[in-house]
Amino acid sequence: MKTEYINLKKAILNNNCPECFATESLALSFDQKRITTPLIVHTKKEIIESMQCLKCNTEIFPGRYTDDIDRVYQYHKKTVQPKNASIKLRLLAIVILFLIVLVSIALYVFIAKPAVLAGV
Repeated sequence: MKTEYINLKKAILNNNCPECFATESLALSFDQKRITTPLIVHTKKEIIESMQCLKCNTEIFPGRYTDDIDRVYQYHKKTVQPKNASIKLRLLAIVILFLIVLVSIALYVFIAKPAVLAGV
């Protein structure tokens, strides 16, 4: 099972970092989780948000947001367009389902209807 994140939006903010007070170093990103297995690809509905200072390499949590950072965050949050949550079957899953259907039809014909095979 492989987990990857689809980057929906990444923005560099002009606000000061609450830790090191550097300007234009806050990176805000919105990601959506996607889980890939050999049988399915599952895109989750939830959006993961993170803000990090590129200068001091500190993750900024919502409790540390100033009013200015919070306003810019709310603006960017409104502009994010998430992908629809979905489950897609991969080729291997389709082949397995097809084989299951074929085997069940064959079992039905051989077990439940033996007179068909005898020609009666």
